[in-house]
Amino acid sequence: MKSLACPPAVGTTVRCRIAVASFLRANAETIAKARKEPMAIGARKLPGALLKHADEQTVLALATILDGLTTRGWLDQSFADWGVIAAPNWFGRMSNAVAIQRYQHEGAWGVSPHLIPQHSLHAMSGTISQALKIHGPNFGVNGGSNTGCDAFLLAAALMADGQLPGLWLLLTGYETEWIPAANGEPPPAPVCNAVALALTPWKSAASGSCLAVGRAFDAMHLTEFHLGLFAEDWRAFGGLPQGRWRLAEAHWLEIEADRADAEARS
Repeated sequence: MKSLACPPAVGTTVRCRIAVASFLRANAETIAKARKEPMAIGARKLPGALLKHADEQTVLALATILDGLTTRGWLDQSFADWGVIAAPNWFGRMSNAVAIQRYQHEGAWGVSPHLIPQHSLHAMSGTISQALKIHGPNFGVNGGSNTGCDAFLLAAALMADGQLPGLWLLLTGYETEWIPAANGEPPPAPVCNAVALALTPWKSAASGSCLAVGRAFDAMHLTEFHLGLFAEDWRAFGGLPQGRWRLAEAHWLEIEADRADAEARS
């Protein structure tokens, strides 16, 4: 499926600072523990019911943000005017499959009222907005098998006009497909990956690596961006991967370390 995001024109490049970069990898037991443990952003405690019915990918995404904020020392930072883009892979797939099976046997009473608000595509971005008290735009992107490409294109479109002071970009997904069982019982969940990037305008005072999205007609020779491969590189190199990937037929993503001469190329 081709992206519906409006990309920059041919020959232009959108550059952002990566002010926060965090990666977590967790199994079902770790995610279940995070759901039950109290979470706080600085001195502000998050409501205990915030994640009670949330999808597992939402729980891990929020934990990844909190990990990044702690590392960056941004626990007291205001994100009121920021935006959120959440790009989960196969979001709500298991919960919806179980709900359909229960509906077939029990009717409407077998379906939880939390299914739509907590397991639909925009649920993750909405929950993150509530947790960080964000009033800017929030979107759930794609929801299919490889959502990162569309997410980066949309992030570039939102950051290109300079109206947002910052944008949270969240990528989540299981390492293998979590296939529903025929008997209605959820099988053991695979390990889940989550990446949280806080993007700020390129000319802002914030330091950080550079994230660039551009358009060129020779992008097909690049390796397509995929969360699973990106996570493997993050683990292998012990930090945010550097390099260039293909996002679409003629669009590319580049992440490079913060260098003093990078601004001269913008």
